[in-house]
Amino acid sequence: MAKLRYWLGLFIVIVSSGAALAEEFSHQRIAPAALLVPWSGTEDEFFGPSLTRQLPVGHRVAVPDFGEPGKWYVQRLTERSYWMICNAFASTVYVGEESVLVVDVSSSVNPSDMLAALRSFTELPVSTVVYSHPHTDHNAGAMRLQQLLAQQGVELRIVASESAAREISIHQNSIAPPTEIVPNGRAAFSFEGRDFILGTPVASAHSPADSYVLNPDGVITYVDFNYPGRLPLAYISSSHDITGWVNFLRHVLGEDWDYAVLGHANVGYKRDIRQTFAYLEDLYDAFNTLILPDWSTGKSIGEAVQKNGPGLTAGVFWGNYVEQSTETVAQAVHPRWKHLAHSEVIRSHAYKVFEDVFLNYNPEVQSVKPQFDPIAP
Repeated sequence: MAKLRYWLGLFIVIVSSGAALAEEFSHQRIAPAALLVPWSGTEDEFFGPSLTRQLPVGHRVAVPDFGEPGKWYVQRLTERSYWMICNAFASTVYVGEESVLVVDVSSSVNPSDMLAALRSFTELPVSTVVYSHPHTDHNAGAMRLQQLLAQQGVELRIVASESAAREISIHQNSIAPPTEIVPNGRAAFSFEGRDFILGTPVASAHSPADSYVLNPDGVITYVDFNYPGRLPLAYISSSHDITGWVNFLRHVLGEDWDYAVLGHANVGYKRDIRQTFAYLEDLYDAFNTLILPDWSTGKSIGEAVQKNGPGLTAGVFWGNYVEQSTETVAQAVHPRWKHLAHSEVIRSHAYKVFEDVFLNYNPEVQSVKPQFDPIAP
C-alpha cells in the first residue's frame, strides 16, 4: 500500500503542468583537488620501474600518469608476471615456459611496439590474449596483433567470457572474436598446464561483460573500476549498474591476490577497493539522510511544484529535480573527499547513486545501499 501511494503521488507531481523547482538551486563551484604526482597520495611508496626487480607488495610504480606517447613502461611484479602501460592503457603479462599470455591489448597501442617491449624481458612468443571486457579502447588492439602474428604463421589464442563473446557479436566492432569461450561465473582455463581464473560474476557493472583474470602468481586484472588514491572516473567509470559494479568488486575483494592491474591506473591493492567502498557508502548515506526521507511522502517534489508557475514539461522538471538532489548530496560529501583527485566529478557519482536508489527504491525501507563486504569464491 505504501508503494502504491508513493507511485500515485509521484505520478501526479511529475505530470502536473508547470512543474518546476521551488527555487533556483545554487550551483556552488567545487574547487578541483590538488594534483597528485605521480598517481596517488603522498602516503604511497614508489619503486622502479624495473624489468628485473620485483615490485615490493604495497608499493606503486614510479611512472607518470601520461608518459611519453607510444612509450612502454614495464614493471616486474613476480617471477613470471609483469605490469605494462602505454598511453595510459595497462596490460598484464605472464611469461610461461614456452610462450607469453597477455591480458588486454588496447586500441591505442601499436602491436609491433608492444612485441618489442615484451622482448625487453623475454624472447618467448605471444600465444594467448585474454579479454577483461569487450570495450574497444582496451581490446581492439588484439585484432591487429592477431593479424600481425598470422603473417608470421602464428594462430593467436583469444580467451573471453560467454558475455564478452555475446557483446562482441552484438556490436560487430573491431574486437577480434574469442577463439575460446569460458563460462560466466567463476571458471578456470589452462595455460601451459597452469590454471587461471576468469571470473564474470555479475550480469552488468561497468559493462555487460566484466571479467577479472587471476593468474597463478597472485596477480589479478580487472579494468575500469577503482583507481589508486583517487575517486572513480565520471559517472562511476560510466557504470551500467552501480550495484553490479559494487558486487563485482566484492568478488574481487574476496579472491586471494597480491597485485592488481587496473587498466588505466598504477598497480592496485585491496586497500584501494576499501577506500572506494568507503566513499560510495558515504554517498549512499548522504542520500539516505538528505533525500530519501521525503520520497515516501512526495514532500520535496510536491513543494517544488506548489511554489512554481507553469512552463516546464514533466521531463524538464524531473531533470531539474535530479540536478537539485545530486548537487545537494555532492556538496555534503565533497568536504570529506576533496583531498583526492577526481573529486571534481563527485556530482556525476551522486547522479549514479540517485539513479540506483530511485530505480530500486522500496519506500518501506528507510536505508538503501548495496552491501560492501567481500564475497568469497
